[in-house]
Amino acid sequence: MRKLIIATTIAALAVLPAAEGFAKKKAAKLQTVEGTIEVPQPYAADGSCIYRTHRTAYIAAGESSNGGFGWVFEVDPATVNKPFKLEVAGGAGMDISFYMDMGDPTDPTTAPANTGFETPGPGGESGIVPDGYKYGFVCMTEGANAGFTYTAGKGVKP
Repeated sequence: MRKLIIATTIAALAVLPAAEGFAKKKAAKLQTVEGTIEVPQPYAADGSCIYRTHRTAYIAAGESSNGGFGWVFEVDPATVNKPFKLEVAGGAGMDISFYMDMGDPTDPTTAPANTGFETPGPGGESGIVPDGYKYGFVCMTEGANAGFTYTAGKGVKP
């Protein structure tokens, strides 16, 4: 009888954690990228960024190029087709563009496929993370030495 009680207790203890796992709701996965950009990019007539400048620096120096006049990060595939928000500090204006690949930044006649979120003026951007784009490029159109936070995933309020 004692062996039966011990065996039943062990079985119950083994099942209990599994049952708790079913009861708890799994937390949504978010991607968060924080950084500071020192100087604004020289921009085109429409006030948007020229991403070729930072693509060239990123290809040459990788992540160590982040912060001078732009910021590049890899998009978490779990956030694709989910909302994102780019929040900006200090009254600066920042834009974000998503790129399929880095392309050849030395060729001024081409640019890789990209989708930009470029609202003129101070503040950041929001929208839906586009499918098929591996990289996010953040750039500053106005301001100086300003921080940003990019957050994407289920539950983000654009």
